Amino acid sequence: MAEPASPPEAPFPHEVADPCARTVAFLHAPFGLEDLFTSREIPVAQWLQTYTRSLPEDRREDLTRAMAQGFGGLAAIVHAIRSYPSLRDKGTLGRRERSGETLMQKLLEAGAHAVEWSLPTKAVLSRTFGIAKVNFWTAMRYAVQACDTQRDAGLERAISEAIEEAVYTRLAEELYGSFVTSRSVSGDVRRAAIEALIDLWDGRVGFATHRFCPLLRSAWAARCRAPRAFGTMMGTSEIFHLLFADCDARFVDALTQGEDSERLQAFEEFLFDLPYESLVRVRARMQEDGKSVVGPEEVARYIGLAETGLRPLVDDPKALYSSFRTRRVKAQYRASVAAPGPKRTAEGYVLAALLREQIEQSASTTDAPEASGSR
Repeated sequence: MAEPASPPEAPFPHEVADPCARTVAFLHAPFGLEDLFTSREIPVAQWLQTYTRSLPEDRREDLTRAMAQGFGGLAAIVHAIRSYPSLRDKGTLGRRERSGETLMQKLLEAGAHAVEWSLPTKAVLSRTFGIAKVNFWTAMRYAVQACDTQRDAGLERAISEAIEEAVYTRLAEELYGSFVTSRSVSGDVRRAAIEALIDLWDGRVGFATHRFCPLLRSAWAARCRAPRAFGTMMGTSEIFHLLFADCDARFVDALTQGEDSERLQAFEEFLFDLPYESLVRVRARMQEDGKSVVGPEEVARYIGLAETGLRPLVDDPKALYSSFRTRRVKAQYRASVAAPGPKRTAEGYVLAALLREQIEQSASTTDAPEASGSR
């Protein structure tokens, strides 16, 4: 007896010309892990699936349900993202032309408070996907930790690293976005930041900030290990090199080269997780009290946090993101009113240095004479 013919494979959505038919194809197209995760995340998702199958039935059912719900949510956002053309594609809408160049020009011309209205829908969906990815991996970590008798420490570490990558990518996106409207960075750095943003928005699923994330991870870990002692040597590059001796040297170099006072102030904010204004107050009180070194408890009292104490330094990417957001808001305020103190975060200075390095490398490659001989 002949086997029944298998149903024809659904066309890949981009191969369907009619927009309505393409939408239907998207809703029915099968999605694999490669459609939802970066190359670094796929092995973690596969490990999670294997681990789930090894659990007793009661635990397996709960984790399978949570995993399926998470996959489904991510897939729904990817469906929406892929229903839009590439941001670099040329096209028209009414009498307006659209392309990567017109998007760059629009973002360059937008003011600080108008950027949100200049973002294409694909960019908004991409940002949503980035946050959903963090939530997915966090939920999976909670679910694995709930399996008390069969916890897999290796899998938990791998999931934590996936959370890190997703959080750092979101942080990089915010930094790139802050450069777009900043008047304190050069035009070529602004354009490079927009190019990076378009790459991220267009290919969010597979995008990973391979250079910036490891650098930031190294600095954050070093910061959590460094002693939180407030002394008269704060503000000198030598102490930063000492405290961050086991950190990626590029992070420290980007903030200490040239002895730029605002860069060092931004580094202080990063190191102590306190705004510049609070650090100035601490120094003044230390001088009044004739002290050269004070501990966290006394610092908390100096700045009016005696009851709650200073926020603990936690080796958690979400804690870094929260710290970054707080410091960024204060830096933007200083820039807007020309107040003393750093006008950028430490992370902002470092990413700007990486972008300048990238621009220089690109220019040297373009200017290099073409090699002679056969290839």
